[in-house]
Amino acid sequence: MASPLLTPVMTLPEFAKGADVPDMARPLIEMFAESSDIARVCPFLGLSGFIYQGFRQAALQTTMAFRAINAASTSGAGTVTPFQESTFVIDHDIPVDRVLVDRGGDRRRAWEEKMAMARLGELWANTFLKGDSTVTPTVFNGLQKRSALYGRNIDNSSGTSGGNPLSFTMLDWAIQNVKNATHIIVPWAMKYRFIQAARNPNITGYVIHTSLDESGKPVMDYAGLPLLFGYEKDLHLPLLPFSEVATGGGAAQTSSMYVVAFGENDLVAIQNKPMEIRDFGLLEDGITYNTHVSWDIGLVDNSLFCFTRLSGIQNAAFTV
Repeated sequence: MASPLLTPVMTLPEFAKGADVPDMARPLIEMFAESSDIARVCPFLGLSGFIYQGFRQAALQTTMAFRAINAASTSGAGTVTPFQESTFVIDHDIPVDRVLVDRGGDRRRAWEEKMAMARLGELWANTFLKGDSTVTPTVFNGLQKRSALYGRNIDNSSGTSGGNPLSFTMLDWAIQNVKNATHIIVPWAMKYRFIQAARNPNITGYVIHTSLDESGKPVMDYAGLPLLFGYEKDLHLPLLPFSEVATGGGAAQTSSMYVVAFGENDLVAIQNKPMEIRDFGLLEDGITYNTHVSWDIGLVDNSLFCFTRLSGIQNAAFTV
């Protein structure tokens, strides 16, 4: 059962509430969105073709000026840089042995589907951050790969070998480097350090708060920007592990944070069509029930300043 086209621009939880979403697909899409806080808030833009064609500012007009009465107007155009983005396909079968369904009912099959959605959320979130098409040609480039352009990487380590603890001054700088910032993506292992910092106003300056999201879950924010940690405790590998080498060299013991501006004209995910979920039922072999998940997706950074990477962060108590 194919899902209908997604109306741009929409988050997955919004899409899952749509009347045109098949009943079988709705809970699985919701499971995926709930599997990662990044997936839950990231907007998705539907494509009418296979390629996204966009433009970024390269230079503003330099000739514009006031003019004297009866004088000629100034003339000149700015410069834009065209770019293209492609989508990449995830295809996955979720097979369940008929005997397991006979023993455990549809609930047993639902567990397999739930675990698959959790793994899909992990795969998408990690590709969103760490995807590198020069290493794996079948994936889109993530934020780390894209941060090398346009001054999008700020070094928290200041060239120190092995990195430095997070400096809130450097984080403030990263926020300032993003136009219309909406969220901060943080290594999963540092969540408790933000809780510690919130207890110490001498460090945070009273700028860490906790509020409730639309589903009633508590969300921490820094300077008014919600913090995203990837996913809750599960069998997932940690989001943004401390396995990066700082610009100053040393051991691979640092990680990065990302200040992002989600939006149709900023940082937005793209899809050739929404996530497609097909229930093939019991296959001809008489042994296997199969659910197939297919998704043709990518990522677009429309603006020069829609995100900034803050790299070289040690897993240590924060500093001012």
